[in-house]
Order: sequence, then C-alpha cells, then structure tokens
Amino acid sequence: MPKSPAVLLAFAILMLVGGYLWYGLTKPNDDVDLNALVKRQSQRESLREIEGLIGGLSINQIDELARQGRGQSLPSTLISRPMPDTNTWFVGRERHDVGVEIPFKPGHVPTSPPDLDPIHQNPGFLGAQACRECHESIYQSFIQTAHHRTSRKATPDNIAGSFETPDNELFTRDPEVWFEMIRRDQKSFQRVRFFDWMFEVPIDITVGSNLLGESYLYWHGDKLYQLHASYLTESDVWANSPGYVDGDAVFSRGIHTACLECHATYIDARQDDEHFTPGSLILGVSCERCHGPGKDHVDFHKANPTSDQGYQITVPSNLTRDQQMQVCGQCHTGVKPLLDPLGFKFRPGDRLEDHYELTASSSGANGVHTSNQMERLSQSRCFTETSMACVDCHNPHQNDRGRLDVFSKRCLECHEVSHCGAADRVGEGIEGNCIDCHMPRRATENMSIETASGDVFPPLRDHYIRVDDEATSEFLKTR
Repeated sequence: MPKSPAVLLAFAILMLVGGYLWYGLTKPNDDVDLNALVKRQSQRESLREIEGLIGGLSINQIDELARQGRGQSLPSTLISRPMPDTNTWFVGRERHDVGVEIPFKPGHVPTSPPDLDPIHQNPGFLGAQACRECHESIYQSFIQTAHHRTSRKATPDNIAGSFETPDNELFTRDPEVWFEMIRRDQKSFQRVRFFDWMFEVPIDITVGSNLLGESYLYWHGDKLYQLHASYLTESDVWANSPGYVDGDAVFSRGIHTACLECHATYIDARQDDEHFTPGSLILGVSCERCHGPGKDHVDFHKANPTSDQGYQITVPSNLTRDQQMQVCGQCHTGVKPLLDPLGFKFRPGDRLEDHYELTASSSGANGVHTSNQMERLSQSRCFTETSMACVDCHNPHQNDRGRLDVFSKRCLECHEVSHCGAADRVGEGIEGNCIDCHMPRRATENMSIETASGDVFPPLRDHYIRVDDEATSEFLKTR
C-alpha cells in the first residue's frame, strides 16, 4: 500500500536524526581538536567584546565602573549566596558544576587596604634596604636571590606572565569560564569571564621567586587573598594556582601569618592570624630573617660610624651547625603550624620546636609547601659523616640558581671526580654536573596543577644526596 508524502517525510527525518545520533555516539574521541575549540571560543568572545554584549556593557563602560570602585552587576542568569560561617560569596548557574568564590559581594570590587595603626610594636625589622648603606656589595647581590624575591610589589616589572593577547589568556575546561590578565592605569588585574558576567581582581603582590612560577595576592580590606591564576615558568603560560580546580574561579583563599612567615620579613597580625596592618608589611625574606631584627644594630652604627663591632646582630657562621640548620628550617622543613599565631618570633639561635608545631616526617612529600629539605639533606652521608650545613652549598648572599657547575664545584671540594662510578662513561666534563645524578629533579603527585588539557607536575629538586641509579641512567642517555 503506497505511503503518503507526509509519512515518507517523517520517515526521512527520523533516519536523518538517527544518522546524526549514531555518528555522534560512534565518532572517535581523538577527532576532537581541543585547541581548535579553544581558539574558536576565544574568537567568539572577542566578537562579543567588540559588539559590547558582555552583560549588556561595553569594555569601556566596565573599565569606567572599575575606576569608580564599582563592579558589573550580577546578571539574572546567575545565582549568588553567602557561604555559611565565612565572609565568602558563591556565584553559580543552574545545572553547571563550575562556580565563583569571592570574599566581596557580587557586583562590587575588593576594597583597598586601610591605613591602620599597628596593634603590636615592630620588634625591630627594617628590611634589606636598611643594610645597604654599610653593605652595598652584599645588598646588590642579595636582592637578586630567591629569598629576597619571594614576595614583592606586583609592578609590571615584577610579573613574569604576559599581558599581551593571546598569551594573557587562561582557558578552562568550561568554555564559559576563562581569565584575562589586563593592565589599566599602570595597575594589573585578573579579569574573569563567567558566563555573561565579568569581574576583576587586582594583582597587588607577587609571591614566589619564579623558579617554578609565581602566584599573586590581593588586598581586600585588611586581609590578603590568593588569586586564581598563577604563572608557570617552564611552559611560560598562565595556569590555575596549585590546588585550584580547573573551571572554577576562586579568589577566596585567605593568606595567614604562617604563609607570610616564609614569604616576608615581617607583618603586624592584628586580632588573629589573617587580619593585618597593611602598612607594616616588609616584603621579601630579607637579611634579618637570618641575622635577626636590625634596628638596634643600625641605630648603634649610625651613632658610632667608626666602630667595627657587630653590635646587636647575629652572625650565623658563629652558630653551631644545628643552630644554622634551624635558621634555614624556619621555611625549609615544610608547612608547620605556629605556636604563636601572630608569628615572626623566631630568632637565629632559637630552636624550631619553641616556635612551631613540628609534625612527623614529611620527607617523601616533595611539594613546594611540603618538601622537608632539611630532613632530606640530613639523611645524606654527606651530612651525617661531615660537618656540612646548607650554607656549604648555598651562598645566601648571591643568586646561583641553575648554575650546576657552581654547585658541582662545591661537591668536588670533598669528592674526587675519579671516584664517581660514571666517570668513564661520561668522560670529560663530568665535573660540571654532579647534581642531576645525585640530587635529581622529579615530578611528584604532591605538586600538581590542573589545566583544561590535564594535570601538570612541575619537577622539584630533591635534597637527599645519594647515588640514584634511575637518575644516573636518565642522565647517561643525554650524553
């Protein structure tokens, strides 16, 4: 019996739809070009920006709001609510598993740090600049070190990541959530695109010496918070900060005194360990964290310029080896709770256990904030059978980063090249790199960064000195 034209048309449509469904279900996953999707999304967003369709406002209008200390209002397509028992707001969208966490109300911007009087008296910390007048050559060398650069004002010269399109962009697994690093009026910001809403957070402080990368902090009132996007040195890209989930936009990770103890010389903590007197912050881990607060020393020598007495200052080389190691152990024994939450009480010559809650060994947890470098070194025969200390390899007054030949030369002050089991295979030049075989750099699960295309595991240098067969084999393949 002949079918009617309507029945035939319906049958054809069903076959067409079924064909598309079958193709979609059976198409190989490796046909998906993630980079092309990201590029197309970037182009689409750029068009939206040009057309002024971001939340109904143009970029110029949003910039003007920011200059007025205001933010873009939250669109009706998004939901927001304060999170219980915190000062944090959550912003999200129905049926989506990504979200925003911010410590300021949506539609607003972070408030500038207030001008507050200190609650506690500064115990005498001045910063490295105070040492310059009498120690110019050491000062000029020291300010290039990782210690001094572990926190600094986030001026354009102190941010390594690009602010030029497209290298200033950080895309996530969700095409509706991405970040731009922008500058306006000589100030740097991380701009967040979250569906049809956009907000900005200032970059106030750079933390990290850029060995692996940099992270960034911003002030909101008298509190400091970490920004979501960080910079990775080796790949020269912006990435999610360590521990952050790809696809979210989190700006509510608070900074506590324990964080600043290893990234600053001093700050006045107010009623607890997360509210500060902003004007008291002395950035960088300066001379005084190894030599003690310098005010009395500086005052004495200004009043007695001809005196060669090292008045009221500690010379670490005069301490015992254990005391020297304790100075380094303030930061190089991993994260430790403070016994006094206000912090900055340790003085050279003190015992760590008098100021920190020391926990069980974390020597295997080789992450930026978990690596117990002091304990790893103490397991080495170089340490147990000699009187060596950290400063036998590391000159705290100069930047030797990456100079494997310099560190290897220090190894050869005690060792002979001919005693190396790989000397015959490596041949001439072996003395230029003892480090990669005996203190290998390796990736670890304790240090991972989420990206849209998978996790990244930056390699870290292990401070346990030994004969490592795997590292030696890897090194020999490069010869």
